Amino acid sequence: MKRIFQISIICFLTVVLFNCSSSKLQKKESNHKKPNIVFIFADDLGWVDVSTGNTNKNNGSKIYETPVIDKLASQGMSFTNAYTNQNCAPSRAALISGQYATGIDNQVYNVGSLKRQDKRTKGYPNVLIEPHKQKKVIAEDGINMFDVLKTKGYQTALVGKSHGTPHPLVGDYGIDLPADIHHIIAAPINGKRTKKFYLALNSDKKGWTFNSEFVDKYANPYDDEYINTTLKPYHSQGDVALLKGTPKHLTDAIGDFSVDYIKEKANDENPFFLYVPFHAVHTKVTGRKDLTEKYLKRGLNPRAAEYASMIELLDQNVGKINNALKDPNGDGNFADDITNNTIFIFYSDNGGLRENNPLKGRKGNLTEGGLRVPLIFRYPNVIKENSVTNQAVHCIDFLPTLADLADVDITKLKKKDGSKSKFDGASFAKVLTGEAKRISRNNLFWHLPGYMDERFSPSTLIQTRVGEEYFKLFYFYETEVFEMYNITKDISEKRNVLKNPTSKEMEIALQMNADMLAWLKANNAPTGTWVKNGENVPFPKKDGVKTYKK
Repeated sequence: MKRIFQISIICFLTVVLFNCSSSKLQKKESNHKKPNIVFIFADDLGWVDVSTGNTNKNNGSKIYETPVIDKLASQGMSFTNAYTNQNCAPSRAALISGQYATGIDNQVYNVGSLKRQDKRTKGYPNVLIEPHKQKKVIAEDGINMFDVLKTKGYQTALVGKSHGTPHPLVGDYGIDLPADIHHIIAAPINGKRTKKFYLALNSDKKGWTFNSEFVDKYANPYDDEYINTTLKPYHSQGDVALLKGTPKHLTDAIGDFSVDYIKEKANDENPFFLYVPFHAVHTKVTGRKDLTEKYLKRGLNPRAAEYASMIELLDQNVGKINNALKDPNGDGNFADDITNNTIFIFYSDNGGLRENNPLKGRKGNLTEGGLRVPLIFRYPNVIKENSVTNQAVHCIDFLPTLADLADVDITKLKKKDGSKSKFDGASFAKVLTGEAKRISRNNLFWHLPGYMDERFSPSTLIQTRVGEEYFKLFYFYETEVFEMYNITKDISEKRNVLKNPTSKEMEIALQMNADMLAWLKANNAPTGTWVKNGENVPFPKKDGVKTYKK
């Protein structure tokens, strides 16, 4: 009897402890409405472009200043192995659709097309493979990230760059407020057409404009009130007085729109999903005058100073949005703070255009410099502060992850025709909450059946986790050559393992080769056609890594 009693007590305590610790998320949701979600998506911000070391294995920038992003990292979970696609449109399409480019509702492989001119030849070179013809935007009738959250009553808004979806946003994409803005800001000036990046223009008909009905209300030049109330609190060591009367920067305008949206929705019964894909820090960089002057005085050359200015400007606007969560009505009293019931995400759409050391390559490449980016999640009392994970995640994983965090069963969702969407991503919600160290998936894939100037040619890439190490296996269709790297030990991708593999490395390579082939076949991945005869380019050979060409 005594033995039975002891066992009963142990069982009882086990159940109690499990119920207390297994789901912080369920406990939080029982006391509040579903969490609001603010998703900041930077443009071309590289892995080493932020000054925090949490997201980049202590490779934070010593030049660029991102104090707000640094603090955000200390308040949540940073991912050192966060991945995207090689450039803007495919990353955004994968993020919103939850599918690889091979998915039926995605099919966006590259910006523009897979037949991009090669700068080295000043034209399209004589290539061996006729590229696959891709789509430019995701399918309207697919189930996307906005649709998923709307099933739980979320109010949805997009303000910023709409790459991967139509511009302007038309049709049914599940977005209540699509304040999308093209990257090139253009307006007629005195009857002539002119183009500018980032700075508002003065039109005889429209006044100060970004050519956006949503954001134009924030296009007026900087004045004393804005400088004193909005900009001075950041103490950036820049001379904000230089801004008086100068054109408004688009990055500030997008931040201002986001702040007002939060103020409007903070007390609503239904939660909101605010998706903010900034244009910063994209090419044709134009910083804000005060910040650019700050970095010029530190000795940076003009181009570098503009880039540093743009990064800090992005950081300040992340701060503006974060402050709006703390004090939605702006009265200085934090009684209306909604931070604790808001999931805050900071991410970038691809690797940086500039130097990405120790990573190899840049935007447009399938090397780490083109694909690996900063990622931070904050959700107070659910996600542990100042935590870091090396779990590899990808754009496709955000839809199922946010669905989990909002308690949406995506397996039950159906498209308009009654069919179900097939999502390629894996939820990492349990990694965020600390209930798991890993997700069950071991492989990630990238497939590019065409060309982008000098940065990529027809190729497939698989990344695999083996124990605590990550490996990458490339296959290049023109030459039928494989390359393999252990990116845990060789983050700069200097040693092609296949040149002199150990027996264990060859075993890993053979399995990755098999997994790559199986994935290509299962997804009916397009490969283009041989120019010489019009025949389809074949998939990699089974066990092709055995015949590596040195």
